Amino acid sequence: MLCWLVQCKVDDVCIDQAHVNLVEPLICSEPTVPREVVETQLEELDYTLDIIELYPVYPPDEIFDDGTKAEFEYSCLENLEELSYIAQVIDNVRFFYEHIRRDWDDEDEGEHAFDAYLRARLQLYYDVVSGFVPAPLITRYNRTMAKYFVRRRELLDYQARIQSEGEPTNTEAVECWRKYYEVLMLSGLLQIWETLQLRAEGPCFPRVLRRTKGAREDKSTVTHVVAETLSLSMLRSFPDDTVIQQHKTPQLALQQAFEDDLILIFPGNYSGEGFHELTESVTIKGEGNKEEIIIEAIPYDDLFVNVCGSEVVLENLTFVQTDNTEGILRVESGHANITSCNFKCDGNGITVREGARLTMKNCTITGAKGAGVEFMAGSVALLENNNISSVCDAQDQFVDGKRTGKGGLHLHVYEPPEVHLHGNHIQTIGGCGVTVGRKKTSQFLLQSFQKSTTEGDGGDASSVQSLSGKIGDSLKHFVDVDSSNNIIEEMD
Repeated sequence: MLCWLVQCKVDDVCIDQAHVNLVEPLICSEPTVPREVVETQLEELDYTLDIIELYPVYPPDEIFDDGTKAEFEYSCLENLEELSYIAQVIDNVRFFYEHIRRDWDDEDEGEHAFDAYLRARLQLYYDVVSGFVPAPLITRYNRTMAKYFVRRRELLDYQARIQSEGEPTNTEAVECWRKYYEVLMLSGLLQIWETLQLRAEGPCFPRVLRRTKGAREDKSTVTHVVAETLSLSMLRSFPDDTVIQQHKTPQLALQQAFEDDLILIFPGNYSGEGFHELTESVTIKGEGNKEEIIIEAIPYDDLFVNVCGSEVVLENLTFVQTDNTEGILRVESGHANITSCNFKCDGNGITVREGARLTMKNCTITGAKGAGVEFMAGSVALLENNNISSVCDAQDQFVDGKRTGKGGLHLHVYEPPEVHLHGNHIQTIGGCGVTVGRKKTSQFLLQSFQKSTTEGDGGDASSVQSLSGKIGDSLKHFVDVDSSNNIIEEMD
């Protein structure tokens, strides 16, 4: 969204709204913007702005290159003291609406409820600016707040649209309720965070998982084709008795899928909406070049891909993560069987939760901040022929002389997971290949790397160590691990 600063003259103020007009000549932070464009924008707003969108302008002291001072119109102000007073009032109002006032406060009918909110929110604000709250949690809180504003605006716009069209249909009523419930959950999460003051890790992201539908009554299966348009060439490879349904988005296919259904996704860029609740045992497969079959995360969502089904298969897909604090994929329960997929991370990588199972073959994980794959206590995993690269935060490497950063693979061993590693290539930048954590304290494994230089390469060398046998001997002290033909590479 483009934002411009435009000098206006305030004609009138009513409560928290101000009526404005442009000054002559037009003064804008973007000189190339025509006056007609600015006038059109103000006309759509009826020349009325929120008070918090105004920033009083002081007389400039700077001299331009031509030696003339910038000319501004201050006829509406008697002196600079009045201007300073107005600026302070607007700053106070802006602070109130950004950090103190919340939309859901009107719903609380308690006589002294706001007094309690005021104290808690002021304390939270000063804890944040004073650095008492960890930066990752501040980021997560701000993202949740931003998502709340986006979803609330979507709800209000949707309500206005269906009301203008008359009596809403059953489908529109259900969709409106879904949007309202999501806004309600987000506001509830923010209230919990304010109460907890973000002291620990914060509450889990609230979500309502779809109830597993299981198989159809007649035990039939359907092939769901996800593509903008359906052509005859797409159908030639299917048997004659195949039942096919076409959808424009993966979310629509997931909503219609039952147990053992197949979802085929053809090349295109698709939203990741719906992947955070994979509760059905389905196969989701890309058809074509996986580099052209892109599933993109929804900004500000904590979860991207969350597997809860007993047998979920992902094959030949590319997942692109943006602004998701919980990682690119999480196996919360059941079994995730992943083959030939690309995971382009912008944060944490893959997490296998307690009791869950992961089978991953011929996949690539890049850009992970921390562990590329993290195995929680009691999980089971088989990794074969994967390329995993991760970047370790230098600030997390040593605390009191002890290494704390997570490696390309990280195993929690206070209740040891069962892990099988075969033919994997692990690349790390500033970190370790494999780490284990005992009672929330990471222990470093396999710190040394064996330098190997290929003749005739001009002296350039990469740090490579074959882990066949060595990784098993090291990890067997902590965890049930089976390994062969794995390689660690330390990248510059």
